[in-house]
Order: sequence, then structure tokens, then C-alpha cells
Amino acid sequence: MQLFRKTHNAEATASANRQNLVLPDNLPCYMIPYGRNLKFYGREAELDEIKTVLDPTPQSDDLKVLSICGLGGVGKTQLALQYANTMMESYDAVAWIPADTQAILVRALAMFAAKLGLMKDGSEDDLQAVQKVRDWLSTAGRRVLLVFDNLEDVQILSQVWPWAGNGSFIITTRSPAVASGRARCVLHLKSFETSTAVKVLNELTGIQALEESEKQAAIEICQSIGGLPLAIVHMSSFIQDRGSTYEEFLDLFKKHAERILASSQTQVDYDHTLYTVWDSSMQSLSTNAKTLLSLLSFFDPNAIPERFLTNPQNQITDPRFEFLSDDFAFGDAVSELITKASLVDRLTSAKSISMNRLVKIVSSVRVPEEERTVYFNTTIQMLSNAFPNTWDSRVDQQGHGFQSWETCSAVVAHVSSLMVLQEQYGLEATNTEAFAELVFRIGTYLWESEQPLTAKTFFEYGLHLGIDPESRVYAHVYRLLGHIALDIAQPRAALAAYQRAYEVTELLDGPESIAVGEVLDSLACSCAEIGDVLRARAYLERSDEINQAQNGRTSSRTQAIFALAYLRGHEPEEALDALNLCWRLQGKTGKEIKYSQYPKHAGDIVLYARIKFALGQKDEARQLVLRSIEMRRGIFSSKGPRVADSLFILARMLEDEAEENAAAKMYREIIDMNCGSAEMKGHLARSLWFLAGVEGRLGRADYASDLRKLANEERAKIMGREHLDEDTDEAFMSLVGWMLW
Repeated sequence: MQLFRKTHNAEATASANRQNLVLPDNLPCYMIPYGRNLKFYGREAELDEIKTVLDPTPQSDDLKVLSICGLGGVGKTQLALQYANTMMESYDAVAWIPADTQAILVRALAMFAAKLGLMKDGSEDDLQAVQKVRDWLSTAGRRVLLVFDNLEDVQILSQVWPWAGNGSFIITTRSPAVASGRARCVLHLKSFETSTAVKVLNELTGIQALEESEKQAAIEICQSIGGLPLAIVHMSSFIQDRGSTYEEFLDLFKKHAERILASSQTQVDYDHTLYTVWDSSMQSLSTNAKTLLSLLSFFDPNAIPERFLTNPQNQITDPRFEFLSDDFAFGDAVSELITKASLVDRLTSAKSISMNRLVKIVSSVRVPEEERTVYFNTTIQMLSNAFPNTWDSRVDQQGHGFQSWETCSAVVAHVSSLMVLQEQYGLEATNTEAFAELVFRIGTYLWESEQPLTAKTFFEYGLHLGIDPESRVYAHVYRLLGHIALDIAQPRAALAAYQRAYEVTELLDGPESIAVGEVLDSLACSCAEIGDVLRARAYLERSDEINQAQNGRTSSRTQAIFALAYLRGHEPEEALDALNLCWRLQGKTGKEIKYSQYPKHAGDIVLYARIKFALGQKDEARQLVLRSIEMRRGIFSSKGPRVADSLFILARMLEDEAEENAAAKMYREIIDMNCGSAEMKGHLARSLWFLAGVEGRLGRADYASDLRKLANEERAKIMGREHLDEDTDEAFMSLVGWMLW
């Protein structure tokens, strides 16, 4: 092979000499459109990689070719420019060749030939000039760098590609297929990670955020634009022009993203704005690929499972979406979005599609107004079929959807995206009830998986879609809002929600219905949490009467809440009897409950432990609490509210046994668990307060005083507190529900 290359090179040189190729005498020769960018940030590692691959110093008979591939605006051109400018003196000649089309390429190469001095006179045409550049590259033996910028068709390089020589070539392109057509080394350029994006934003704006709110705003800005370098440049210019803080700009961007994007101007060294950078790519797409891109823009841009789009159960009749049911046609459309312009990425292992957040915004804006409702309804239908429908099923157990939590979690962000678009464009679903139900399913999943505050926003959003206030759906939503209120230590708010659910349920099903009995159980639970045990028992007795009349027996749910009410009323023996009856009605033994994967059974074990402790069986109680911690860590987040609650109960038991150091360790573990989530604020404040008590008894009065101050500060951050802010154990205990099932 080496012998062939040398022979071919010699023949080519002889041929070139016969053609009277003029050897240039005006080296070095540099043709670079823009100078060095003094505000080049965040690509140091990539720049080093290019330097390594294209290093012109070693003697070699091989061309060194590197392609930079990625989404428009990701910084391919800027990276190539930075290399060309910083390494210019290492080469005898450097030429920047725009390669958008054949005509543009040829004209640029002709200019390079003239600048090199390859043209004897003005008689040669551009194509002859290209041939002379090719011959010179093949025979001159010079250190040459050519940058072919924005190449869309790899075939047009054939006319200038040398048959020999040791030059260095860079190709920038949006197409992965084009990138790999001539280069062994392909650098897939991605948008900045959030941390890098924030650093670049700070450098460009000159703002160094000191306050936490400003730092968070900078993070949200960079996340909102997907870390796209071109967007960061434009946003920084906008911020500087307006003299805005990050918080001010973020508020403006949330309200007027389209107008801000439309106002972006071209840069000195880049010819596109945020609205035009993908124009040619999007316009060149096939009909199916355009439809797919528009559809994807209604989903969250991160990890869109392909099964959502191609599910046969979708039964979409609109002919524009027929290709989704044809795996070959669908694959073609996805491939086109990837290979033509890097508009999306595909994670093969997960069979999911992702897109830059800014591509989503621009793509959704490009959907004609009269077609948005079609895409909106289609996405609702797809997500409804992807999400297990358990939210309004009547079963003996709450949290009944836990077995499908993993599936549910994949849908949440996509429904959130629909909600944002619905408000942004004033869209109305053709089937409002179907959209509301989808939102309620998400809310139920979020509540079951220890995200009650987020769940609440979904339920409240769904209610504003125009649900009939005298429907079963309406009643069920208010019952779930009551459950959420209990989870965030707002039992009076829960009572009000349950009363609303009771009124509608009684109207629809009658006062003696099983459905009314279920709501009575919930009313009893809120009363027990408030401490009104007598009223709780009255509700339970009424529920029991209904169950006996309708089913001939009590319900396990009623007996579980009886156990709670009895224990709250300092009657542990009766509480134990009620809890045992609850399990028998489920056909379960205590041992089976202890090793169950069902979330509410972990709560049963907590209640069981507290009953045992109240009965004086303290060793068994502690073992049961330890088991509940194990169960809850296996089911929920290891740093979530229910694990924190079990740890707190164990700490209180240890305190009761005068094991102060062990109790303090438990409290500290809860404090260390705090991840900033609103759901954990009550647990944090409560643990700080009780740790202060332990530290005070251990003789560390100053430390205890600091802890109490922190406890008060954290308590003040909790919204919707129903108890007076007193410096008492009772007041801090009220920050968390008395019983978290």
C-alpha cells in the first residue's frame, strides 16, 4: 500500500508538472474570514482533541481529517474558527471554505487559488482553479489546513479531495452521515452541560451572581435554552442591552420567549439568528419528518419513548400520522431528523428520542395555528394510552398504582409540557374530560410517590379545565386533595376537601352508599389528625353501619382508621384489635404485612410499632420501626418523608429509653437527608427542634440554642401551617402528620 501511494504520488507530480502547475511563492497564505474570538469559552477539551488529531508537525503521507458534527447553533463553526486562528502559524496555508452548496464551495476555492498564486493569468475559470488547488494539495508537500464549513453534501468534496499529500482538513456539518463520509474521527458536539453553560453566561454578561435567587435564575435560563451556545450568546446580549438581572430576564423569557427569540440578531462572525439557524434543515425535511418534528415538540424534549408514538392502541385516524404505524416509515422519519440536521438524538438502548429544548420551542412555534389543536389532541391520546389508568379505581387499598410507578414516571414531564403549551397557546382539547383525566392520573401518581405538593398543582390545574362540579370525577379529585393535605400536615384543609367530596358523593350515590362510607373514613382520618377523636369515631361508626348494611361486614380501611383513632385517644388495646381485624379482612397475617411491598403496609407497620410501644412492648416496637424503615427505603426514596418519619419515631423511642446519643444520631440523619424539597421542610424543622432538646440535656446549651434558631427559620419557610408558631414540642410535632401511611 505504501509503495502504491508513493508510485501514485510520483505519477501525479509528473502529471501536474506536465500541466505547468504554478508553484506559489506567496506562502504563508491565510484565508480566514474572522479573527480570533476573545470570548471563546467552554470548549477547551474539544479544542485540545482537534489539536491532537490534526497535529501538523509529525511527518506523514496521510491526510488528517476531522469532522465536527452537531445541531445548528451548537458551536461547530466557532470551534473550527478558534482552531484555525490559534494554530495558523503552524501551517503554511490555511483556507476557510464555505461548503453550503457546490457553487459556494467552488467560488471559495477559486479565491484560495488566486490568493495562493496558482493562477497564471485571469483566463482560467473557477472549475480550473479548483483543479489546480487539488493538484497543489496533492503535490506541494506543504502543511495545509482547509476548513469546509457547513457541508451538506459530502460528494461535492470529490472535486478538490487530493489523491496524496499530508494536509489537515476540518469538516463542519449538521449531518452525522456527512460527517463520517470522509473522516475517521468525528467530533459530535453537544450543547453545554448546565454548569458550563452558567459559567459561559456569566462570562458573556459580566454578571457574577452572588444571591442564591440569582444563581438559580442563571441555572434556569441555561436549562430553558438547552445549553445551546448560540442561544447563550443571544441571551447574554439581550440581558446586557436591557440591563436586566437574571431573575428579571427569566421572568420575561417565561412570558415572551417567542418575542425574545425573534428579536435575536446575527453575530459578527455568524450569519444566523435563533429563528433562522434551523430554517434550511427544517424546510428540506420530508413530509413525514416534518410531521414527526412537530409532534415531538408537544412532548418534553428529554427521552420521548418511541413506544408512546407507535403504540397500536393509539388508533389515530388522521392520515398525516399513518407513518407512525409503519415501522419502516417511522424509522425513516427518525433517521432523517438525525442524519440530515442533528435535530434530534436517539438513545438506542432505551428506544427513545431527545431534542434540544430550544429546538422544541422553535418547532412548536412553526406549527401553524390551525394545526396546533390536532397535535395537542394527538399527544393527549398517546399519553393517555401510555399511562396506566388506576387513579379512580375503587379498591380496598390506597396507593394501588405503585406497581406501575416506573411507567408512570416516564409520562409526567410530557403531560407537564402539554399543560404549558395549553396555557401558552390557549389550546382547548376536543375531549376535555380525557385531558383532565390524564392530568388527574399524573397527580395521583405523584401523590402516591411522595410528591404531594407537585401533585396538588396537577389536581388544581385539572379542576380548572371545566370539570362538572357534580360529577364523580370532581368528588374523587377533592378526596385526593384531602389525602394530599394530610400528607403535608394540613388536616383542617383535608377536612374541608373531604367535606366537599362527601357532599357530591352523597348527591350522586345516596347517603347509604359504599362510596359515601369511603369518604366518611377519610373524614374520620382528618379528624383524628386534628385530635378530635370523638368526631373521628362518630364518622367511623357511621361508615361501619353502611358497610355492614351493604356488604354484611366492616371494611379493612375503616378498621385501619379505627386503629389510628383509638391510639390517638390513648386506647392502644382497642387500636391493636382494630388493626388485627383490618389485616384479617385483607386475608393477611402480621408476618405477611411485614414483608409486603405494598406502600400502605409499611405505614401499617409504623402504626403497629407505635401501638406496641404504647403497650409497653418497647423492644418489639423498635424492631418494628426498623422494619418499617427497611420497607419504606425499598418502596420510596431513601431520603423521602416516610423514611424520615420512621427515623423520627425511632429517635423518640430512643429518647424515651434515655439513649440520647443514639437519638441524636437519628435526628442528624434526618437533617442530613434534607434535599431542599418542600415536602421535607416539616421533617427538617421538627428534627432540628428535637435535636436541640437532646443537645441541651447533653450539656451543649449554645449548640442547642443555635439548633432552635435554625428550627424556627426552617418552620417559617413552610407554607400553609395550621398550628401557631410556638416554641413547644407540640407546635413542632404539628409540622408533620401524626400518622403517615
